[in-house]
Amino acid sequence: MGIEGLLVVALTFAVLLLLISEKATVDGIGIGLLVVLVGAGAALEILRPGFRASESLLSVDDALGLFGNYAVLMIASLYVIGEGLTRTGAVEFIARGVLKFSGGRESLLVLLIGLIAGVISALLNNTAVVVVFIPVLIGVANRTGIPASRLLLPLAFASTLGGMCTLVGTSTNLLVSGVAEALGQAPLGMFEMTPIGVPILVVGVGFMALFSKYLVPARQSLTAMMAGTETREYVTELEIPTKSPLIGKTYSEVFSSVRADILCFIRGEAMIWPPFEETVIESGDVVMLRGNVDIIAGLEEELGLEVFKEIRFDPKTMQFFELAVSPHSSLIGRRVGDLHLWRDYEALVVAVLREGQHILQRSTQLILRPGDLLLVYGEDAAQAKIRARSDFFLLSGAHEWVVLRGKGRLALCVALVAMGLFSLCSLTGNGQYLPLIAMGGAVCTVAGGCLTSRRAYRSIDWPILIFIIGTLALGKAMANSGAADFFANGLVRALVGFGPLVVMGGIGALCVLLSALVSNGAIAILMAPIALQAAASVAGIEGLDAEATALLSRAFLMTVVFSASVCFATPLGHQVNLMVFGPGGYKFSDFLRMGLPLSILALGMILYGLSSAAGM
Repeated sequence: MGIEGLLVVALTFAVLLLLISEKATVDGIGIGLLVVLVGAGAALEILRPGFRASESLLSVDDALGLFGNYAVLMIASLYVIGEGLTRTGAVEFIARGVLKFSGGRESLLVLLIGLIAGVISALLNNTAVVVVFIPVLIGVANRTGIPASRLLLPLAFASTLGGMCTLVGTSTNLLVSGVAEALGQAPLGMFEMTPIGVPILVVGVGFMALFSKYLVPARQSLTAMMAGTETREYVTELEIPTKSPLIGKTYSEVFSSVRADILCFIRGEAMIWPPFEETVIESGDVVMLRGNVDIIAGLEEELGLEVFKEIRFDPKTMQFFELAVSPHSSLIGRRVGDLHLWRDYEALVVAVLREGQHILQRSTQLILRPGDLLLVYGEDAAQAKIRARSDFFLLSGAHEWVVLRGKGRLALCVALVAMGLFSLCSLTGNGQYLPLIAMGGAVCTVAGGCLTSRRAYRSIDWPILIFIIGTLALGKAMANSGAADFFANGLVRALVGFGPLVVMGGIGALCVLLSALVSNGAIAILMAPIALQAAASVAGIEGLDAEATALLSRAFLMTVVFSASVCFATPLGHQVNLMVFGPGGYKFSDFLRMGLPLSILALGMILYGLSSAAGM
């Protein structure tokens, strides 16, 4: 191993340290890897006659080609398709429909949650699945009295287990497939993981259904405490615009069939209280209504009423969410109308809820108190800004009623057709068309009106994609420079005396350990070339023929595919673990208590299934 190999080894350890310490952003790490590897390759070509970066490190063309890597294109496209399903409520409809069969029994509920989330996650990005399920399960927990902590952790783990079952179930599978193809191996098939992934999913979910009540403590979180058992009703102000078709009609004509309660209306400086049914509506009247989120959004859209003149609710790009006023908020004592959320956060206050009290004044004139709930709307960027401040607690779940439900069937059809074509191409050996199918599905999702193009771009996690491209570059450089040989030979020398199965187990255990600390996608990319080189070394030592060597190489590669997704022991291992950490009110030890035995169980099944398939 020359200087280029030493550089790659140093970069590998540097990336792991940066990820563990969180001293750099993931996209910064990705870009840094590309710059260092390409720059080092160019420098060595100048300083060392005969050195070729494309063969020993990474060339400019290699780096640019990674931006068109089929795994990267598929991941980006699947983000868009998954967002379309989320925004139209298609996944939520499935979740709510099937969860009714549990009857409120905890073990059965955990079993159903796990199986449903696992099956859906085998076909969709598991992050999108967990986003939809969290508010649904918090509502289920409040209705049944089951602690939300005992539902959300099995949800996160089951979605990860389900992602193991197909090529598109998780980005990790796609990334390893891309690395394998770049190293001269056949890409992974759509259902190549299914024979082993499905039993792991079923056994893992069964384990959680039996033991979650013993391994997961009953914990309470702010999100769960604030999620009431009945639908919350807000008080809002809607203004009659100048050219409204309602002008000249009476209030009884317009609002008698409306599900919201009309409390009063304001004309000029006067507040008019009931009875006023026969009063004629005039331009500029401000109507005070009480209703839930869905009713408020519908009134604004259907009757042409305005919350504020300068902006209207667009369900394709914006969503409703709730803010609970913190007990220590600096905004306590200020009027709701003076909060300037649009200026500071790009969000607008639509309505106010003050539980246990009747609001007898204009909602914009209310003096803010601790515990008040504000219904606001804005884009995702608004939520990110609000999270960074301590004045509010951001509650999830208010937006679940306000989605493009009319497009749900279309979004579901697009996803099902895409999955069917994925399966057909994979089974017929035409895997090269998978990225085109994925991109076509993303285009149809936008063209069908499920998302705007702007929302589609924003649904893609660009920092993660940049990081993936950087780690793909590091994986390629690792194979070219001899660094993969260095790691693989060290592992083989330490374990080969105990047989190929122990070497494979060592690779799997290393993946599980590292995936508990850093991104499992990064670990999979880094370990794939090491696993393939280890398989070649073991085959040489064992004197295996070409067919047996190919089977061994595939088994070692699949060990990385599965083991990198066994990231249950800490909340750091996968994004879905972090997503449920707050809403479930978990502690770090809760993941270890449930995740460690589940990890051992899953790893044992992985090694048994792969060793049997390889004839070991």
